[in-house]
Amino acid sequence: MIPAHAGPLARVVAAAVLVAVAVGASMLALTTVVLPGPWVREGLVGVAVVAATTCAVRCVLDSRARRRGEAGGGAVLPTLAGVVVTGWFLLSRYGSPTSDPDLVVGPEHAERLVARLGEAGEIVRAEVAPVPGTLPLALLVVGGALAVLLLADLLVGGLHWHAAAGLPLLALWAPPLVLVGDVPRAVFVVVVAALLLLLTVPPPRTAPATRPPGAVRRAERSRAVLTSATAVVVALVAGAVASASSALPGYAGAWYQAFTTSGDAIQLAEDLDVLGSLTERSGEVVLTYTAPEEGVGPLRTYTASAFDGRRWQRGDERAGEAFAPDDLLWPEDLDARGLDAPRSVTVTVGSLREDQLPVAVEPRAVTVDGTWGYDPVRDEVVGDRTDPAASYTLTVRARELGPDRLREAGAGTAVDAYLEVPATEHADDVADLAREVVGDAGTAYDQAVVLQRWLRDPSRFTYATELPRGGTGDPVWDFLQHRTGYCVQFATTMTVMARTLGIPARLGVGFLPGEAVEAPTQDDDTQVFQVTGQDSHAWPELYFAGVGWVRFEPTPSVQTGPPPEYTEPARGDAAPGASPQPVPTGVQEVPPTRAATEPTPTGSAAATAPTTSRNPERPWVVGGVVAVVVLAAAGAALLLTRRRRADGPPDAEEAWGRVVRSLARDGIHLPPATTPRQAPQAVVDAVVAARGDRPSAEVRDGLERLSSAVEDARYAPPPAPHVEDGTEVEPEEVDLGEIADAVVDALAQGGSARRGPRAWLGRLLRRS
Repeated sequence: MIPAHAGPLARVVAAAVLVAVAVGASMLALTTVVLPGPWVREGLVGVAVVAATTCAVRCVLDSRARRRGEAGGGAVLPTLAGVVVTGWFLLSRYGSPTSDPDLVVGPEHAERLVARLGEAGEIVRAEVAPVPGTLPLALLVVGGALAVLLLADLLVGGLHWHAAAGLPLLALWAPPLVLVGDVPRAVFVVVVAALLLLLTVPPPRTAPATRPPGAVRRAERSRAVLTSATAVVVALVAGAVASASSALPGYAGAWYQAFTTSGDAIQLAEDLDVLGSLTERSGEVVLTYTAPEEGVGPLRTYTASAFDGRRWQRGDERAGEAFAPDDLLWPEDLDARGLDAPRSVTVTVGSLREDQLPVAVEPRAVTVDGTWGYDPVRDEVVGDRTDPAASYTLTVRARELGPDRLREAGAGTAVDAYLEVPATEHADDVADLAREVVGDAGTAYDQAVVLQRWLRDPSRFTYATELPRGGTGDPVWDFLQHRTGYCVQFATTMTVMARTLGIPARLGVGFLPGEAVEAPTQDDDTQVFQVTGQDSHAWPELYFAGVGWVRFEPTPSVQTGPPPEYTEPARGDAAPGASPQPVPTGVQEVPPTRAATEPTPTGSAAATAPTTSRNPERPWVVGGVVAVVVLAAAGAALLLTRRRRADGPPDAEEAWGRVVRSLARDGIHLPPATTPRQAPQAVVDAVVAARGDRPSAEVRDGLERLSSAVEDARYAPPPAPHVEDGTEVEPEEVDLGEIADAVVDALAQGGSARRGPRAWLGRLLRRS
């Protein structure tokens, strides 16, 4: 809403801001075809930087033009400045060898940029929307948005064709409209409002010698207000119409379906970037299968052996060999006497669109319609793309795996690709660390078990989908420094460390077993399992002579559950060195990041040593300060206690919070992402690790009751009253506060010898 008599700089800035808002919002429409991730933030930053550059240059040129009595300062130079900044931004962010942008760019950055554009083209041709926001696609989306910004800015700021500003935006709206048939309503409203408001910005003109008369100014102001109000009304009406139209019969069969397949299809990324944070994963059901109650483990889609230090690649496409339904598909000859009884699995395809068939990691026969072949090198079933509602059957014959057999087998021989370690700057450091971690574990199996236990240790490593910033340029070494990541980082690290120990290793990519959605019946011991995009997963597979490829699971249990049974021998059965070693020299010990739901300790444990006054001539100052602090703490505790009593008995969350805060004041913290059901055992383990003695049975019972109450409060419906003798009786209330106080008191007494005089203060504050 810029009146015509507004200053020229105000008009230039207003036009630049509205164009940037329209382009930034239009870029967000692409989140329907490219799953949101870091690229959203990077794209908005790029739009702001480029828009600010063109605006600043145009303001300088317009200022010079006004001094010469001209109407404008040129159309090309601001756009050229924007092109230069856009090129630098893309090269810096997407031409860098790591996840960190490089301020100084060179020819090698341009080579990486071109290569990633080629990768983006392959992804666009091969995959179905929505696709993960990997680095190549982020480059394509952000680069396209900045190109649209430059064109729109040229039309508005350079040529003053405000009405044509919406034409370049169609390049950002076309993919979601054609592929998915939808644009977020908020995006539509913001863009329409910005474009209409842009029409109120008058074109530049030579500054008048005198100020316009009052009547003229009032008329121009009224016109601007009317246009702005119209923009708001049109945007709101458009949003309302969009909301109403989505509920109309037949809307689901929109016109876009005549051009493309549905946008809810899912395909696993085949370019795994170890430095990238995990983007949003779809909750769509990709597979549904019926299997024995004990399941058959993860379903693997493909394997990868080529790791360049940052990314995993599958390599060139390979044609599979024809197979019959009764052929047992496995890379090597198998003795049927060493296999378990067959287990039948019937799989129904949901939204998965893959040209590899998800199969069990154990030997299996496959019955499937269509043109499919078996690749024994990669142990993959490849061929046609999976169709919705199609089904196939697996007959799984699991190998009899156990510690004794795997110890005797030893590391097998495999092609060099499974032993190659990228020649990064810290490759030797990773190898040295692997040797220190496994210690004197004598066999390849025991070394693998030690690596798995070490990586799954929640006191050392934290599962998180957002990665901290790395600074070494070596993703594996970065992960070993900050100790935070998800399955790709854990699996890659174990694979690389195993290779440095001479154990052939590769990466398996597929899906975790999913969740059981139907319980077994009395006549049938099978269950129906459902797998969604959230279950996508990666794990290492190690090769043992005479046994073949064996899956290990280094990703923490918070994501994967327990590891395979054959990888967890009894502690007494493990070979020497099979326990995690102390942190080797040169690796920084970073404490795990506490889960966002874990209460922050409220007690102060920092000042444990007595403070000596630096002014012995005035000891009353120290005494007075101490007295004030003690009185203030006592008063606060009293007020909080009264308030708690006035509010009534605590709920489950508050009672459990007392226990957690009491433990935290004693320096005991639960592992990250501990669920209510895991909490009692986690508390017992933490207390035993910190004090060496096991809590009493009363404490364990109290912990079980509190955790059960928390779980019911979070996930179960509220208890309904029941009728006895015609009278409605409310459910009996349990004083969880008393249970929490008893648990805290018992734990405090158990740790009082170490806590000393602070024990009574902790008991006083536990109700706060």
